[in-house]
Amino acid sequence: MRRALLLVLLALLALQPACRRKPGPGLRVVATTTLIAGIVEAVGGNRVKVTTIAPAGFCPGHFDVPPSAVVAANEARLLLNHGWEEWFPELRSAVANPGLVEVTARTRGNWMVPPVHAVAVEEIADLLVQVDPAGSAAYEAGARRCLSRVDTAATQARRLLAGRPLPKVICSDKQAPFLAWLGFDIVAVYGRPEDFTARELSRLAQVAVDSGVGLFVDNLQSGPDAGRALAEAAGASHVTLSNFPLEGSYPRQLLANADALLKALGTAPRAPAPVPQPPPSR
Repeated sequence: MRRALLLVLLALLALQPACRRKPGPGLRVVATTTLIAGIVEAVGGNRVKVTTIAPAGFCPGHFDVPPSAVVAANEARLLLNHGWEEWFPELRSAVANPGLVEVTARTRGNWMVPPVHAVAVEEIADLLVQVDPAGSAAYEAGARRCLSRVDTAATQARRLLAGRPLPKVICSDKQAPFLAWLGFDIVAVYGRPEDFTARELSRLAQVAVDSGVGLFVDNLQSGPDAGRALAEAAGASHVTLSNFPLEGSYPRQLLANADALLKALGTAPRAPAPVPQPPPSR
């Protein structure tokens, strides 16, 4: 209750002319995650000023709204979210900005998967044109450049792993779509580590043994070491990937994830060589 009152107070203060900071030039956009913010920056270039609420290394679905987010939203023209942020209603109720355009993205699926990300780029570019028609040519050109970079990074990511035998994988459910896009055989997934039960751990261990799993993949934002102990017990490799751009650039994070997988495969246990069989007796 005290936190909610604080957010409301900040919203009211932000409306007072004497207390508000004068917005700088450019279309001011508040994005809930670095996935959204990265696209806005890549498409909008110097026409936009972006504030990101949830830091990349944190789980953006479960996050405490900082007071600075309320201030930023009260000075923004556009507020973008995915629709699954549990804390978003708290933020929205604390914002008192009559000129704010609030949009929940329609693009569904995991935005770290290149085809899904490309759809999100097109959606956000259209939104920027709607809110700032004067910049339509710049946004359309920015979208083309952004899509080209996504396509190039996707091709490079697949080339990094091309020609390698890919092991069977047990992974965080947040990383499953990306791994499937790369061609990995996913035999089991798991949720957040706080949801693990004895039965769930037993199930995963049994699948690992029965399937000959060679790699466990964790998600940085939901538990970077959730599967490490199981990987060690199964004699498999372990790697943690990020489901959000850590430095604002989606292509860079896409390639960083692919490179981390490549390094993990380099240390993965090799399948034992087949035992030579004697020639059949005549």
